[in-house]
Amino acid sequence: MAETKLFTVETTMEKKDYRRFLYTATFCRRKAVIPFILLISAAAAALLAYEHSYFDVIKFIIYWLFLAAAAVLAIIFQVERRNKQRINTDKTGAFGAKETIDFFEDFLTIKSTAFAGETSIQYSQFYQVLESKDYFITYFNMNQAALIRKEDLDSETTDKLRALLQRKMGRNYKRI
Repeated sequence: MAETKLFTVETTMEKKDYRRFLYTATFCRRKAVIPFILLISAAAAALLAYEHSYFDVIKFIIYWLFLAAAAVLAIIFQVERRNKQRINTDKTGAFGAKETIDFFEDFLTIKSTAFAGETSIQYSQFYQVLESKDYFITYFNMNQAALIRKEDLDSETTDKLRALLQRKMGRNYKRI
């Protein structure tokens, strides 16, 4: 017996979406990233500000701000490098390709103008699903993800998709 299609989504991923995804994945996927950067830079700043049995608070603040900014800038540099590399090496035509995703109760199917054929994926195969202000991000594993742009959805479809993914993913569904 064939399963009944619940709804269909048509979406695309532009270069700007991939860039936003990289920043979201880097800074928002794990809540501890920013506090970790601040903690490590504070520890290093404390070591630098302690001289000859004297702790200089002004030096600590200056070092802390400098080290935290340097760490964030290094991460931004890596994200921008990764984005440029992906854009320059894209031979599949993934950017701008239209994806049609049909949602069923236990799986979804994806058809794309970037490749021939159709792919079926069961929800149980997803590693994690994140919902941001602009996207639903479905992770197939720790490093491979697909985006569904909310700007391509009406509010009813957004609500249906959210409810389906929350139900199927349980605690592996997070709003960020």
